[in-house]
Amino acid sequence: MAKSFGPAAIAMTAMLAPLIAAQPTKAAAAPPEIVDFLVQDVCLNNSGDIIVGMIPTDARCKNRRDLTSADRMPYHLTKVVPQNAVDCGARRTIRDNILWQYQGNARVVGAVQIQKDACRTEGFIPAYFSVRWYDDQFAFIMGWWSRGKDGGTVGGGISSQCPKGPHSSVRYFRNWLLTSRTVPANGAIGIAVNQKKSSNIGLLPMSGPCPDDYPSKVLALWTRGDFTYSSGKRLNTILSHPYSQVDPSGLTPGKARQMERTYWTREFGQVRWEAWKRDDYTRSRDGKSASEMAESFADVGTCSKPFELKGAVTKGLTLGPVEQINGIYSQVATDVRTGEKHRWIMATCQDMTATIAPQDPKGDPMPAVQGITPRYWDFWR
Repeated sequence: MAKSFGPAAIAMTAMLAPLIAAQPTKAAAAPPEIVDFLVQDVCLNNSGDIIVGMIPTDARCKNRRDLTSADRMPYHLTKVVPQNAVDCGARRTIRDNILWQYQGNARVVGAVQIQKDACRTEGFIPAYFSVRWYDDQFAFIMGWWSRGKDGGTVGGGISSQCPKGPHSSVRYFRNWLLTSRTVPANGAIGIAVNQKKSSNIGLLPMSGPCPDDYPSKVLALWTRGDFTYSSGKRLNTILSHPYSQVDPSGLTPGKARQMERTYWTREFGQVRWEAWKRDDYTRSRDGKSASEMAESFADVGTCSKPFELKGAVTKGLTLGPVEQINGIYSQVATDVRTGEKHRWIMATCQDMTATIAPQDPKGDPMPAVQGITPRYWDFWR
């Protein structure tokens, strides 16, 4: 499919230029290719106008560009459910991946909204916004906003990048590594160790000093390949595979017991999320094991077999094949140096590759941000 480089693309480049110039990287004439994997596409007619209701995997979609906050939504991503049916009266979750401009800067927003009744057109309720971007080496999640009292709450960590821009949003860069800035080749495996000071609830103010240390260290892996989703769509995908910890060698997850995988495509941006737990994990709030969590989720049956990243993924870590045992997906990770083995279990998953038409035949408005806590906009500053 051809990407448009008409007026809309030129406007997007102008929108990005001030931010790119402010970063410690060379100024670029256009956003890097990785942005295309972070943002969902819209289809264009011969005049360059968005075709409402058409999705980028439609064979009739000949020209595309990234969705921006200046547009109206021509379609929404939503969770794949059994038989692709949602009962009236049931809540529906939708996701949109938007290139969002604020005060001359741009970020990518993964906007999750709730429709109270899937059969009624009464608008969507913003629930969770995840903010993504890139620098000279990596693409990453900076932080997030979630719905709540007094404008909601924000969260995110400060990474070891803070000294490069201590009183700008650079302090939030690389909070959660996704992949390299350069789009990886199909089949290639990337690896990085990241250091940060986490803050799951609350965002340390931009006016404050950089931390004295960054105690949270994690192992991030990524790869790329074709993958068939629960909706039946087969898409070229960047898989982000970060563990919650790393051992001193920087080659294995060490004592980590959790991992969250995300899937990214040119057509739709982020489309899938998985939570994996090690076999000795226990959830603190109810004492459930990883297997018990997975059993509850497997009954729903809304996710296809996960992307299989296997083999010698680092010099110290080998991953076995993804297996399905009693309806539960898992794989064995082996520490090459010590021989220690653990089975990692996919405890839950959300596949958002189903699509729905907008409620408004002219396209839906962007997610509402009125009344959102001002701290959220620090991610753009």
